[in-house]
Amino acid sequence: MASTYEVNIEDVEPLSRTYQYRKVMKPMLERKRRARINKCLDELKDLMVGALQSEGETITKLEKADVLELTVRHLRKLKQHHALAIPSHNHSHDKFRAGFTQCANEVSRFVTAVPGVDMHVSTRLLSHLGGCITQLDKMTVPQTIASPSRPRSPHPPRPPTPWCPSQSLCHEPTLRPPVRTANPAPPPPPPPVCLSWCPHSPQQSVRSPPCHPSPHHL
Repeated sequence: MASTYEVNIEDVEPLSRTYQYRKVMKPMLERKRRARINKCLDELKDLMVGALQSEGETITKLEKADVLELTVRHLRKLKQHHALAIPSHNHSHDKFRAGFTQCANEVSRFVTAVPGVDMHVSTRLLSHLGGCITQLDKMTVPQTIASPSRPRSPHPPRPPTPWCPSQSLCHEPTLRPPVRTANPAPPPPPPPVCLSWCPHSPQQSVRSPPCHPSPHHL
């Protein structure tokens, strides 16, 4: 007759956290790390093969060390040709501003030429477009001030000039509503001004109130 043994569950020692990490977690993390490395190397290999083939080189087979070596060599070549330098000026911002300004000018010419457009609406529209262009100009100011190569000027920088919808229609740097053809009444003539002499400053003339005929001269 086979003998049976009774095992008490409370007598079994639980697995420690160090043992669990060494036997379970560490191998799993290592597999994930290797998978990430291999995936990045495969993507880098495809990029390098395409770049080298465009330069006329023939690539047959690349090992992992070859991929890394070719990548370092290619980056050094780009650095020598200054292809990795960060551009100092954002040309896309200038292109966007030029296009926005051109569109705003077209809107200004349209509301000016088409009859029957509400003057209040056109004024608000042109003011809004001018404010947008002013905001675009303010976005470029911090980049100019933060440049270390330019010396500081003793005079404060001039504020950006507000946008004018049409340089041929207005000469002040402000927006104005479309001109409506009308026959305005001529302004009244200014009242006559008398120049009186001041005894304390004989070289200066002081404006006095308008002269009225004295009742003694009538």
